[in-house]
Parts: sequence; structure tokens; C-alpha cells
Amino acid sequence: MSPAPQSATTSPRGDRRREAILTALDERLRTTALDDISVADLTEAAGITRSAFYFYFESKAAAVTMLLVVVNTEALKATDMIINGPGMFRPRVTSALELLVHRVLASEHIYRALLTARTQHEPTREIWDAGRRTMATSIAEFIRAEREAGRAPEGVDASALAEGLIHINETVLERVVYHQEAPREQLLATAADMWVRTVYGRPGPEVDAGPSPTTTTADTADTDTDSATVTTFESATQPGRTS
Repeated sequence: MSPAPQSATTSPRGDRRREAILTALDERLRTTALDDISVADLTEAAGITRSAFYFYFESKAAAVTMLLVVVNTEALKATDMIINGPGMFRPRVTSALELLVHRVLASEHIYRALLTARTQHEPTREIWDAGRRTMATSIAEFIRAEREAGRAPEGVDASALAEGLIHINETVLERVVYHQEAPREQLLATAADMWVRTVYGRPGPEVDAGPSPTTTTADTADTDTDSATVTTFESATQPGRTS
């Protein structure tokens, strides 16, 4: 992930200094947690003074936040793939999650730092939440359209469902970033299943390649399966949990 583009009003020298800070931060984050990096570490690596650092950034977290726009861009691409991509819904969700995981793991040191900065820095939380709202709006519109077309059942408020689905994605990303050795296939499959069931109520053949219920107790079976799905997801995302 590269630093976010700078304002056209920034001087070339200012651009170079800002880039030097972000480059130094990127390099240190590859080996050191954000909390263990000092401003002095960054100024020394960037070849600038402490006052110059604070001219551009109020804190380390603020510097990390410059890179959040790139993460938000990747998340928006994944959301667009889910709601506008070709093919059946479940494969779209799975492909989008796989792509998002791949992008985040390519710069997992930055994502870890952003998770830390989000808890410490109000502007980071505001930008993070703004990205969530943008994605939630698109997802909610998709859910409403599917309901109006008769492909998805009426139910919980679409905006609330959309926010919940975004949290599922964030849980997946946090899990793979901090536990890269854990099995990933089950995690992604379970997350995709939760997306399908949240939007469509069950993995029906019109939205998924899986078999449709064949007994008169379909509603009960769906309820039992949904409970098992939640348990499986929690087991996949929490060390020490078993289904």
C-alpha cells in the first residue's frame, strides 16, 4: 500500500519530507508494533527534526491514518464486487473476501497499526467509520433492491444488516492478520455463508449453488443451521473455541 496522494498546495520539499516520514514509518512497522515506535525513531530515519514531524502530523497515529484511505479503497472494491459482480451471490462474496484478505496481508503491518491507531486517535476512528458508512449505504441499497424484487425476504432493517455484514468482514481481516497460521478456508466459507443467510434467509438455489431444502421442516432446519453457522464462525475467529 502506498501513501495517500497529497494536496496540490503542498510544496515539493514538503512532499519529500512527508514521504520520508511515511516511508520510515512503513519500514519500522514491518518489524515493530506502533506502540513501540517513537517519534525520535521516525525523525532519525527520515532525516528530519522533531518539529518538522509535528508540522505534518500531530502523532504517530495521525501518520498511520494517512494510509487508511488505501485500505478503505480496497474495502470499497470488495463491496462493489459483492453487490455488482457477475455470477451467483455466494461465489461473489467468497471471491471478494479472498481478494480483500490478499490485499490486506500484502501490507499486514499497516493494517495492524491502523487497528491500534483506531483505538487511540479520534480522527482515525472518524475516517474508519466514514468508510463503514459508505459501504453500509451501498450494501443496504442492495438488500432493499433484492427484497423489492422478491429474491430476499423482508426482515430486519437493511441498514442494520449492512453494518453487521461489514463487521463480519472486519472480523475476518483481523483474524487473518493476527493469526496467519490459522486455517483460512473455513473462516472465509463461514463468513460467506453468513452473508448469504443474512441477505436471503437461506442458501436457496436462486442465489447459491448449494442444494435447497427438501423436507417440510425446512424452517426448523434453517434455524438449526444458522445457529451452527454462528457457532462455527465464533470457533474459527476465537482461539480455544470449539464448535
